Amino acid sequence: MKKEIISILLSIFVITFVACSPESPTMFAEPDAVYFNASSDSIAYTFAKYPNRTTDTVKIPVSILGGPVATDREIVVESLTGIDINAKEGIHYKLLAPYKMPANKVSTFVPIVVYRTADLDSISANLKLGLKENSNFKLGFTAKSSIKIKTGYLQKPATWGESGGSLWAGYSGNMGTWTKTKYKVILDALYDQASDTTVSEFPYLRSVAPAISIQYLQLTKNYIRTKYPGNYSTPLGVGATLRDPDAGNAVIQVGPANY
Repeated sequence: MKKEIISILLSIFVITFVACSPESPTMFAEPDAVYFNASSDSIAYTFAKYPNRTTDTVKIPVSILGGPVATDREIVVESLTGIDINAKEGIHYKLLAPYKMPANKVSTFVPIVVYRTADLDSISANLKLGLKENSNFKLGFTAKSSIKIKTGYLQKPATWGESGGSLWAGYSGNMGTWTKTKYKVILDALYDQASDTTVSEFPYLRSVAPAISIQYLQLTKNYIRTKYPGNYSTPLGVGATLRDPDAGNAVIQVGPANY
């Protein structure tokens, strides 16, 4: 009788140990979780930096909470609506589904095609994407389950500043007041053929602007002098002249700016 009791107790111990062991397989495994691994909840893209492109691809980082597996796993991405969401799928952007987490990886990029449409001269196209649960992944973080993409072209950069302010570009001694026509001239003047890019942002404080800012001013001034000599002639308007319809039809000058 005593041996039988001991045997029963040993059996209970073994069953309990196996059930509680971290190496023991569970009957229902939770799926891994997926989230957008961007540094903020929005990504800004401007065609102003790439003046010869009419279409481009924005790559959004995606990661998972969990380990890699030996096969590709589909990630479901869908378009979301919102108060400030005005981008239209098929016109301003295109999803390239199906998206997949590659085999043996825990992070990847989700590519979204964006288009430089005519309305981007005046507005920015805002779209919002969300991750959706499927059999492969649940959602990792609520705050990281959606992301906004702001696509623009000829909009005033946030780094421009106001005339007389502390930011470099907006200072009257440099580029001055922002207008669409002036901005387009600056983009053309600072275009680099080798990289097929131009300078579209000027994130400097006027008091601590780097030496490159002086080069930007001189390159822009030289470009205007060469292509539109009337903008710097005495009297003004001798030769080809570019005037700004958004600034009382004034000629465009920089370094210092005349408006």
